[in-house]
Parts: sequence; structure tokens; C-alpha cells
Amino acid sequence: MKDGLIEILIIADESGSMGGMKNDVIGGYNEFLETHQAMPGEAKVTFVKFNSDYQIVHNGVNVKDVPKLTPTSYMPGGSTALLDAVGRTIDEVGKRLANTPESEKPEKVICVIMTDGEENCSMEYTTKQIAEKIKEQTDTWKWEFTFIGADQNAWSTAQSMGIHNSTTYNVNQTGKMFKSMSNYTASTRSFVSSKGATAQMSVADSLNLNDADLQAEIDKYAKNPDANTQTP
Repeated sequence: MKDGLIEILIIADESGSMGGMKNDVIGGYNEFLETHQAMPGEAKVTFVKFNSDYQIVHNGVNVKDVPKLTPTSYMPGGSTALLDAVGRTIDEVGKRLANTPESEKPEKVICVIMTDGEENCSMEYTTKQIAEKIKEQTDTWKWEFTFIGADQNAWSTAQSMGIHNSTTYNVNQTGKMFKSMSNYTASTRSFVSSKGATAQMSVADSLNLNDADLQAEIDKYAKNPDANTQTP
């Protein structure tokens, strides 16, 4: 493994119901990029968006080379093939990493799944198959999964997929949710680069911070990835 390298997988809902949150998603994702692009060291990003269809927009790209989202690159529409998106992402990223030289493989892979709706149109994978895949990636390859659901029982959906970290948020909090995701991924990157000397802050803990404190956490990581953070 490449010492200190982290890969962040983001699987983002682009179904029609996300239309009212379009600007918040674009702005939040771009802020996530800015945070990581300002941090020293190397990180890779895999960005997947899904509705009735599925698209890997960036597959293991250096975060400094990832372009921002725009109103033409994130256009909500269609249904919610959540299971197919998760299953295909695991398969395709897993295949790429299997063919990556050991010295270039990330030390840590974290996968963040974001949706505002329940599964309704997957054709390739069942919930049971996804749970088995996630268990293998978690147990064997030490991937870390987080499920973020808007206006739904995120805990129940996450548990059915074998994901133990989940957060529910109100759609009106979409901007803050993305800030919380930025803080979670930055704190995880700091945790990996410092060999556990710093603490990780979950999305849920980040979401519970007031706006000023959350922004202060994000700003701190952008300046220094090894800065201490609050303990979850």
C-alpha cells in the first residue's frame, strides 16, 4: 500500500427527486473538492452518480485533478437504482484496485452513499447481494462505508445493506450535510496520514455541530491535515 494514501468513493443520487436540492449538491460537492485540494499530500476520488442509470464520472483520480460539478454535469432525473449503483461501484473499483501495483494501492478506502429516496428500479443486484459485497469489502479489504439518507429511515436502509454508519438529514440541511461529509472525509484523511494520532469525526457528529464550529473544523483541515479534531 502507498503510505498515507486515501481513496474517497462518493455515490450520489441524481434521481428526479433531487431536483430541488440541485444547487446545494453542486455547491456542497465543490466545497468538498476545495477542502481536499487544499490539504497537503495525495488523495484520490471516485465519483459516481446514479438515477435509473449509472455513471462513474471519475475513477480513482487525484483529487487535485477533479473538476467541479456544474449545472450541466449534475442534472437530476429518473428513478433510484441504488442497489445497482452500489454493487457496480464496488465491482468496478475493486477490479481496478486488484490490477493496481501494491505500492500504489490506497491505505484506506472510504465509501459515502448519498440518497434522498428508497431503492425502486435496480435490475442487477438484490439487497442480500449488496450486503454480502459490503461485508467482504469491510472484513477483507477494510473499506469503510457511510450511508446518508434524506427524509428517510437511513438506519434501516443502511442496516439492510450491512452498513453500520448512517445518518438521516432533512432536505433543508443538504448544504450542511455536505459540509459534514467534507469534515468526515478530511478527518479520516488526517487520521490515516497521522497513523491514528488524530480522531475521526463522523457525518452525524459533524452535522450536530453549529455552523460556525463546523466551518472552523473544515478550515482547520484545509490548513493542516494533522490538526486535532474533536473526538466523536
